[in-house]
Amino acid sequence: MTKKIFVYLFVFAFLAAGGFTGCSRKEAKTRPGQLQPGTAEYYLQEGIYYINEGNMTMAEQKLKLALKKDRNQVEALNGMGIVCLNKRNFDEAIKYFRRVIQLNGKAYDAYNYLGVIFSETGKYELAKENFLIAANAEKYMTPENAYANLAMLEVKRNNLDSALRYVEKGLASNKNFPHLYNVKGVIMENHGDYKKALFYYEKALSLLTHDDVTFLINLGRVQARLGEKNKALDTLEKAMGKALSKETKQQIMNMIKEVEKQETEPKKE
Repeated sequence: MTKKIFVYLFVFAFLAAGGFTGCSRKEAKTRPGQLQPGTAEYYLQEGIYYINEGNMTMAEQKLKLALKKDRNQVEALNGMGIVCLNKRNFDEAIKYFRRVIQLNGKAYDAYNYLGVIFSETGKYELAKENFLIAANAEKYMTPENAYANLAMLEVKRNNLDSALRYVEKGLASNKNFPHLYNVKGVIMENHGDYKKALFYYEKALSLLTHDDVTFLINLGRVQARLGEKNKALDTLEKAMGKALSKETKQQIMNMIKEVEKQETEPKKE
């Protein structure tokens, strides 16, 4: 396996959110059944429920109904931004998140989501600007999200020292945030320190309540680099069970085929 920078953009709002979904999943504050049917709040809570379930089609339907009742409902606008982000409709997502900020300048998750979009579209300076606004906002409750995104952005730009600096700043806010350990693993892997990378990938997975496909891919890849063939295959096969997109499934299958060609004995570094 050739060495390269490994960057996985957390498009499903994995790191952008102190809000509705991803690693900092926010459950609906009130169950729809406890609200009056047909109200904006009722549709909003249904929309949040479907976002948390990963059903973006139903989420979009419910959130649009909420916005018909109240076109300035900030959480519904933010939810629509998340839906568009997950569908990779970035132009529409930007419009929703900017509208959120216009209505509530302290909606720091929206800055974080904008940073994710700009990172994905190669507008790195804009991405960094938005991440920094979120990370340094005094009233932002989850700055570790923004720091993890800043770290991944710096990995993307091959600025590994800067990436590590942001990881440490994020851990100072929340030492149990799994995505920061995952990014630290990426940094160590790109430094060629596969044993440290293995440690941080395992640490990241240990802090999750449910296995994450990207974390498993990272772990499986570094296990293979260390010559742990059977462990790598076990991990990648588990990742296959978590994968949703055709692209991710194909990526995992390609990795499995490559690992199967390895000798069982550990490689000498």
